[in-house]
Order: sequence, then C-alpha cells, then structure tokens
Amino acid sequence: MTDALTLDQFSVFITVVEKGSFAAAARHLNRAQSVVTYAIQKLEEQSGVMLFDRRHYRPLLTDAGRALFPRAKRIVDDVADWRIQVKGIARGVEAQLTLVLDFNVPAGLLSQVLSEFGGAFPLVELRIILKTSDSAVEVLRKGDADIGIMSEYKPNLDDLERRVCGHVELVAVTAPSHPLATIASHFPAVVLRDHTQLVLGEAEQIGDQDYGIHAINRWRMTHMETKHNLLRAGIGWGSMPRVRVANDLESGALVALTPDRWEGSDRMPNFPLIVAHLKRNAIGPAASWLIEKFVERGLASTEGRHEDPVTSL
Repeated sequence: MTDALTLDQFSVFITVVEKGSFAAAARHLNRAQSVVTYAIQKLEEQSGVMLFDRRHYRPLLTDAGRALFPRAKRIVDDVADWRIQVKGIARGVEAQLTLVLDFNVPAGLLSQVLSEFGGAFPLVELRIILKTSDSAVEVLRKGDADIGIMSEYKPNLDDLERRVCGHVELVAVTAPSHPLATIASHFPAVVLRDHTQLVLGEAEQIGDQDYGIHAINRWRMTHMETKHNLLRAGIGWGSMPRVRVANDLESGALVALTPDRWEGSDRMPNFPLIVAHLKRNAIGPAASWLIEKFVERGLASTEGRHEDPVTSL
C-alpha cells in the first residue's frame, strides 16, 4: 500500500542519493544510520519496488530508483512550495495577480519589471491581458484585473488610484506612397477627414465618442501590430506612439504628418503613462511592489523611453 508514504521518507531517499551512502546521509541529517536505513526500507516496502542495489560497497540506484528519483524530488519541492505559498497567503501575499496593459506600455519596461517580480514573488501566479486604452480601463473597473498600465488620455478616472510611470508621445504617420505624404508641413487638419484613418479600438466601442478620430472613413482594429503593418503598406494614416515608429521615420518607411490642429491643440498629444488600481480595492504586497517598480523603473528611464511597446502576448 502507498497510503502510508511520508514526506520524510522521500527526503531521506533524496539525501541518500545526493550524499552517496546511508552513512553520509545519516551524518547530514544528524540521525542514526539505522533510522535512515529503516526509512528507505519502509519506502521500498510501501512502494513495492527496490530503490537501491545493496550488493555493492555503496548503494546504487536500481532502474526503478533512477526513474522515481526525479519524481521524489518534485514531490518534496512541491510541498516546500506549498508551505511557502501558505505562509505568503497567511501574511497577505496574493496567490494570483492580473495585469491589464494597453498597447502603449513599453516592452522593455514590462520585461524588466516582470523579470524582477518573478524573483521577488516566485509563487505568485501572474495573468496578463492586452487591450486598447479604453478597454483596459473598463477591465480594471469591472474588477477583472488588479492593476492597469495604460495611457491617461481621458478624464473621469477619479475612481482609480494613479501613478505616473512614463509618457506616450503620439505622432501621425503614413507611408511615403500615400497622398498625405506629399502635403506640406502644418497643413489644415480638415484635410485628414477625406483619407481613411486606421484606429485602435474594440468592436464594442463603435459609436462611442472617439478621441483623436478625424476621418469620415475609419478602419478599426484591436492590435497595434496590424495597424503598424497597414500604415507601412500605405493603407491609410493614423497616430502611433513615436517610440514605436522611430526606426520607420528614420529609414523613410513612414513619414510624419503635421496637421495644424489635433483635438484643439497646435501639437500632437503627449500623454502620461500610468499604473493604476481601483481606489475601493485594497492591494496586497505583491501588487504594491509591482506598482512601485513600474513607477521607479519607468521614471528612471530616459523620459520613459524603452524599446517598442508591447504588440501581443
């Protein structure tokens, strides 16, 4: 029968293998050798297989022992992880966190912070959702995410506790082959109305009041990468994070458009990038750590400039 197997038996088994003998394992465990031998005998008896070949000067693993040794280590490691996680939950460390990001979050910032997070909270399960800015806010408000990282370009976010962790500079672009590319600088913004605009947006947002929409005909898509590819192909124009298209502008694959007005201003927008959570929700140590790190790492960068924003997960 295997129902009497104990964690201690597995631990002794692992120690004998790693130390090379029953005597060495006994010294390491500070036990009598007879106690170690008995634990192995009971494990073999209850498992129904011989784990060691004792015909040699030092015990050697049998085929069964070699096959079962990795599983024994996994059992011991899993129990150790269980105990750590239980202690963490008892002292308030979250078992799971969900992040919602918009497409403007720099990939470099994300990877840097999450790499550190994995080391600081190895047992906290992380779930990441990628959305457009408007949808990211709604995911947070519905309670489907604990933390949101997004561009703050709309008012009415008073229900969110917000910290700035960078900025998002937008630039209107199109391909050199597009008719708009031949227009002189600082042209009347009304000209944009007659050319197809590529816009990031969820299907359910159609009909909502749109920020930054200038064209009569607009194509909506939910992925930044799709929008970027279509812009480079000359299929319309649109606004993009400058960091995302910097290489294209330098190489000439895209050209910057300079309308004289944009949403009532004489320049393109530069939005704060924020990390936020619902004010009504208490956050635990892991979430607090993440927020502080995003702020620290984001503001420590050169004006929040990292590599390209995330495009997919």
